[in-house]
Amino acid sequence: MKEVSRNDSCSDLPEIQNGWKTTSHTELVRGARITYQCDPGYDIVGSDTLTCQWDLSWSSDPPFCEKIMYCTDPGEVDHSTRLISDPVLLVGTTIQYTCNPGFVLEGSSLLTCYSRETGTPIWTSRLPHCVSEESLACDNPGLPENGYQILYKRLYLPGESLTFMCYEGFELMGEVTIRCILGQPSHWNGPLPVCKVNQDSFEHALEVAEAAAETSLEGGNMALAIFLPVLIISLLLGGAYIYITRCRYYSNLRLPLMYSHPYSQITVETEFDNPIYETGETREYEVSI
Repeated sequence: MKEVSRNDSCSDLPEIQNGWKTTSHTELVRGARITYQCDPGYDIVGSDTLTCQWDLSWSSDPPFCEKIMYCTDPGEVDHSTRLISDPVLLVGTTIQYTCNPGFVLEGSSLLTCYSRETGTPIWTSRLPHCVSEESLACDNPGLPENGYQILYKRLYLPGESLTFMCYEGFELMGEVTIRCILGQPSHWNGPLPVCKVNQDSFEHALEVAEAAAETSLEGGNMALAIFLPVLIISLLLGGAYIYITRCRYYSNLRLPLMYSHPYSQITVETEFDNPIYETGETREYEVSI
């Protein structure tokens, strides 16, 4: 094989740090190409391919490899908005995703660009998703008999909790608070509690009722013992008063209305001509009712 004269070839090009080169020909004759590439995590700065020209010069200066200090754009998420701290997406940049009303975020809401010793910078987690609330929510499990819920809702999102209480006189058996666990489908971390009669409270209520009944009976007996003598005395006094009053009344009416007029001796010869008085006569009147 005929060697190519140095005067007929381009000078050799150096290696680059954090990268390597490949040649298209064994000899760097006119038209030969050298291609540069960088190690993972580095970007090539300059032209990655150089060509030996007819004047035996290279088409450009050799490139160099620069550490990549930015992340690629992870993209948008449906039914959400995002807030980017640095539009260049350099290492340290954060992207905050927020789902629209009616949707729930699955995955991490915050992504951060970080650098690696080898390779290009990447985001701390995968792109999240926004899914409908109804597809992930736990349905309301219902009310325990003789109990109620605190802050009743129809649907509970994963991570939300529901608290139960029992009415007075009942004791809650089971978990006071249960939590909605994310899943396919989502579910509660425990069963519905039960409200049972509190025996101590029931017995205490019976004792109180009995004591109240006894107290009421004793009070009634005492009142009756006081009221009956007073009633009897009142009736006796009232009867006596009525009797005396009636006797006095009839006594006054039955008194005779007999009397002699002081002028009963008036004779016919008198000039008193009152027809009521008759000469020599005396009239008696008696009125009975």
